[in-house]
Amino acid sequence: MRYIEILTQVAASDAERTADILRDVTGGGVWIETPFSQRDLESDAEVDLAGTYIVHAYIPSDGDRGGALLDARSRLTGSGIVAELEARLVADEDWAEAWKEHFHVERYGSRIVVVPSWRTHDPQPDDVVIALDPGMAFGTGQHETTRMCLEALERAVVPGARVLDVGCGSGILSIAAAKLGAAAVIAVDIDPICVRVTDENAVINHSTIRAAVGTLGEGWPFVSAPAGAYDVIVANIIARAIIGMSRSLAEALAPGGRLITSGVIGEHEAAVIVALESQGLRVDSVRAMGEWRCIEAVFA
Repeated sequence: MRYIEILTQVAASDAERTADILRDVTGGGVWIETPFSQRDLESDAEVDLAGTYIVHAYIPSDGDRGGALLDARSRLTGSGIVAELEARLVADEDWAEAWKEHFHVERYGSRIVVVPSWRTHDPQPDDVVIALDPGMAFGTGQHETTRMCLEALERAVVPGARVLDVGCGSGILSIAAAKLGAAAVIAVDIDPICVRVTDENAVINHSTIRAAVGTLGEGWPFVSAPAGAYDVIVANIIARAIIGMSRSLAEALAPGGRLITSGVIGEHEAAVIVALESQGLRVDSVRAMGEWRCIEAVFA
């Protein structure tokens, strides 16, 4: 079996619309390769708005490549997007591996370094190195929301902290917390594949993480109640889920604890803040990266 990869380079302002168009045209998977920049090791990374975004889409080789390209070009032009489309054939085994070439060693904040399991890195003395194989789970660090959460965790986690990762994905945030010195890390996700990948990545990183299928509230998978149990909670999910579990998130925080949430697009920022503050949390930080937000709140 062979596949066709369709890709195009566009400006930041056109990336999401281009992805939507290619998704509609191909009916297959689409992802956006986002450029980042970091002024120095003391600075958080920022989306390079002047950089080039690369949008990738895939369709089976028995699909109508010519028709897909013509349709995509027409719809992009009609949307006012200037983009050149490229297409290439890849074998199924190559397709399964092709995405790896776009993931390199990345630094987050001043200490966290994410190293894909197929690459090597010569660490600096203070580096917190995370070896990662995302597999089928979300979370490589390149997405804006994951990046902001990693950088927030570096500031929030102190040795001995108790950390909860809600919606753990690949386990990247849980592993970061463990390597930053957390005494206990709990990871939950409603997707069994994510829990399996988190367990596998924890083993690779020699990190002790207790992962299970579930979530806060009625879906809590452990016997011990989470009330007031965590110094740091990170929830990189979506705005609707954060709002829905805002009470459970607040109840799970210890006095003085910090909540780090992301997966929130700009238009839902206000609603998330209202939901968190209605539960007695004080929002003290909102960071934007592109259209995404990372909202931090403390439990006084």
